[in-house]
Amino acid sequence: MEKYDSIVIGLGPGGASALYKLAREGIKVLGIDRRREIGVPIQCGEFIPQYHEYKKILPEVDDPYLEIFSRMPMKLVSNKTRSVSVYTPSGNEYSVDFDGYVIDREAFDKWIVKEAVDYGADVMINTVVYKLDRDGTVYARGKTGEFKVIGDTVVIAAGTSSTLLEQVGLFREVDELNLGHVINYQMAGVDSDPSVVEMYTGKDYSPGAYAWIIPKGDGLANVGLGIRYPYVDGEKDINVYMERFWKKHPIASVKLRGAQPLSYVGGLVPVGPPPDKTVSGRFLSVGDAANHNIASLGAGIVTSSIAGIAAGEAISKYLDGSAELNIYEDLWRRLLGRALDNGYKLRLVIDLISKNDRYTDLFMEVVGKDRIYDLVYTRAPTNVDLLKIAYNIVKG
Repeated sequence: MEKYDSIVIGLGPGGASALYKLAREGIKVLGIDRRREIGVPIQCGEFIPQYHEYKKILPEVDDPYLEIFSRMPMKLVSNKTRSVSVYTPSGNEYSVDFDGYVIDREAFDKWIVKEAVDYGADVMINTVVYKLDRDGTVYARGKTGEFKVIGDTVVIAAGTSSTLLEQVGLFREVDELNLGHVINYQMAGVDSDPSVVEMYTGKDYSPGAYAWIIPKGDGLANVGLGIRYPYVDGEKDINVYMERFWKKHPIASVKLRGAQPLSYVGGLVPVGPPPDKTVSGRFLSVGDAANHNIASLGAGIVTSSIAGIAAGEAISKYLDGSAELNIYEDLWRRLLGRALDNGYKLRLVIDLISKNDRYTDLFMEVVGKDRIYDLVYTRAPTNVDLLKIAYNIVKG
């Protein structure tokens, strides 16, 4: 049975970033992914902030933890955007300046993994990990059959529904209120402004979440939405909501009238608070497996990557004897804790007003454009008590 200093399970942005950091530190590391091809299928809208916006959203994050994004080749960027527009259920538009990139997520994930391999990482794809022992033994099933490997440390970055967490004492219950069901189409022939990311609210189209049009340039766009079941009245098939948004939304349907779907994918996005524990023995959780998502937006590419770099740093220090593995807890919470906590607080505000479209419209009329900045930049309520305003609106 081959032994590694570290094994990373799941090679999305969080796991791939951990793999990269570990390999760059000269650690013998193996990355395992169940998919036949890294980055496929794409399970997000592919939108990230431009580098200078990170400091506004994540001021606690030092440059080394953003290495993936500072080194990211521009060939991975499909489009540059300049603003975000939020549409209320009645069709009112609130727009804020915000510089973003729409990346080629498949190529992005592949690039990180290739960088890790260039630094010496081993990678196995089309390989399912089905069991973990507390001593670091990893049981897997691949193209050549079943096998075992063992790691001094193991990073679990296999998504929100990973059953591996429970096996090693990192289980956290995820209820439907804290779980978004999402669907995303890549479409051609979309007639939207290529410099604007569009977000749409309304119970008829995305109960408990929002819908989006994210332009990739040349008429291509990611078009999708999320729903949360506690906010669904009646129909629970997400495809019905997608069809309705595409064909019947009074604003979006005009822009999508000539659109042709090229591909689609569905998935789950954690939108709850991070768990109390992300280290158990020799095991660490990263990315969706640790709720490293900004709950108000369902965004996790950047935060998961930062957590992955932090995991790699913690493991490196643990292996050279300079720190305990548990420093990972303190590290990622210092870097991401404020933003994730603020995102969850903002989501609680959104929860209150999402119960009724009229509440959403009234809320936006009261707080206006300035509070869209709070949403986009994941800032906690400051001079305006958003939760109190939302509560008063709901109470009438």
